[in-house]
Amino acid sequence: MGEPMFQHYTRILGRWWWLLLISTIVPMMVSYGLLSRKPPVYQARATLMVGTSLQTLNPDPWQMNLSTTLAGAYAELARQEPVLEAVIDRLGLPRAPEQLAQQIETRIYSGAQLLEIRVMDTDPEVAALIANALADELIRRSPAYGASDPEQQAFLRRQMADLRARIENVDDEIARLTDQMATLVSAAEIREVQDRIAALETVKTTYQARYADFLQLYNPESPNLLSLFNAATPPQQPIPNRALLVVAVAGVAGLALAVAALILMDYLDTSLRWENDTVQAGLGLPILGAIPSVAHRERASIKAGQMGSPLLSESIHGIQTTIFFSRPDRAPRTLLITSPGAQEGKSFVLAHLAAALTAAGYRVIAMDVDLRRPSLHEFFEKPNVVGLANLLDGRLTGPWPMEALQATEIENLWLLPAGRTSVEPALLVGSRRFRTLLEELRRHADVVLIDSPPVLGPPEAALLASMADATLLVVDDGITRHAAARKARDRLMGQEGVHLMGVVFNRVRSSSYGYLYGYGYYSRDGKPRRRRKKRPYLTVAEAADRLGVSKETALHWCRTGKLPATRVGLWWRIRPDDVERLIAEALSTGTPVDRTESRVTA
Repeated sequence: MGEPMFQHYTRILGRWWWLLLISTIVPMMVSYGLLSRKPPVYQARATLMVGTSLQTLNPDPWQMNLSTTLAGAYAELARQEPVLEAVIDRLGLPRAPEQLAQQIETRIYSGAQLLEIRVMDTDPEVAALIANALADELIRRSPAYGASDPEQQAFLRRQMADLRARIENVDDEIARLTDQMATLVSAAEIREVQDRIAALETVKTTYQARYADFLQLYNPESPNLLSLFNAATPPQQPIPNRALLVVAVAGVAGLALAVAALILMDYLDTSLRWENDTVQAGLGLPILGAIPSVAHRERASIKAGQMGSPLLSESIHGIQTTIFFSRPDRAPRTLLITSPGAQEGKSFVLAHLAAALTAAGYRVIAMDVDLRRPSLHEFFEKPNVVGLANLLDGRLTGPWPMEALQATEIENLWLLPAGRTSVEPALLVGSRRFRTLLEELRRHADVVLIDSPPVLGPPEAALLASMADATLLVVDDGITRHAAARKARDRLMGQEGVHLMGVVFNRVRSSSYGYLYGYGYYSRDGKPRRRRKKRPYLTVAEAADRLGVSKETALHWCRTGKLPATRVGLWWRIRPDDVERLIAEALSTGTPVDRTESRVTA
């Protein structure tokens, strides 16, 4: 029953393929829907130059490194609230600084001392306007902003031109005086000319110093100087949205999460699994077989010669062989079939096992002792009007117990339905009358199969296990928990004289049904169900209540003609006389079984 880990997880993923498919398709559809509604986005770029290193013949490495550092500072400054508010006020943008900051990206080209400002917007014109306004605002806030003012540059050019003219005039005057001094013979005149030349040299030095200052202002070499290198223009094409990539990533992410969830669920799952080797070791009980999952139509009823699919028939015969044929001398005459919880398939297993035993020549009585929620009669398409409860509470006066037995469509197979009673079921099952009934049924059949309530429900299951020759525990593959199975085992083994043969798995490798076990013919407040106002017809639900079957079974009978009904649109109308006639026919077919011992060796 064990399997490698890879095959185990492959089987899990194969079982939940539809969930994996949904987990992949839904995120892809959602992401595609969101992206298709999103308008196209345009990106405009404005580039600033930081410093003047690239404009000099011999760039200073220190200044270049400093310009790169300052570029990072200006990139951070471009997203600060004062700068953003200034841009918003200048352009009159209807948005908050926080919203504008989300539209701005910056990139630094360290090797070229360039700062690129990228602005995204649904309008290409607005994107270019914001990028240029942001670049201009950073230039205005730089310390060397005045050095790039055109008016100031023109003033500096005029001042330097005037100084150049004055310096040239001083040079001419010095040259003239020098030539004049060569013709002089008087010491006084020569000394006077020399004094004038010295004064002109002083004036020339002053003019040159002022000219150098103006030249420094006109052509500064500051690493903190910002200048517009490339203005932003409205982009012609929107930014590629990579819709296909996003959709693919969403699908892969959804698939990965679904796979991880399934693996985690399997890791945390404490339910019993047919393929798990630890089941027998954990429960200490032998595994007698497994019942495959079958369609609902195969579970609806059992008729002569119809055992469902070949796989189902083979599994039932395998369990039959293990219990009755492997040790004929120790084969049980009364076999209790129960389960830890409700709706785990015990009635289904009992009905099919009963049919299989009759095919092998056994005379079988199938007895439904689940007096709170009987369902065994539905497998044989019989109503539940008179049965075990009526025998035990003494309301029947005919031949006992044959008056409550119903012959089924399968030869040598009789059904004792649960019947209806208002007495506490545990009192009926624990009575001496029930033990006498059980012995009487053993005299008329080779095997008596007993269907009981769940072990972890009412107390009847443990009590019945002590009366039966053997007990079979049915668990639902992937549904029944280890703890529930162990608790059921301990409760059964706690009774004296209980022979727990083993475990049978039901619904192997199939989707499972939830845990639900409702009781009786009473409402939740304990009061009897109230009949509706009398009408000339009955609904399917009312007919099912009268027959003691489920609504689904009554609907099936209407469709197959077993219960005469008239269809009006989506509803069925059933005559009360037809319901009573069906009940009378079921009761009249109860053929008393021969009181002699069967020729088949049990």
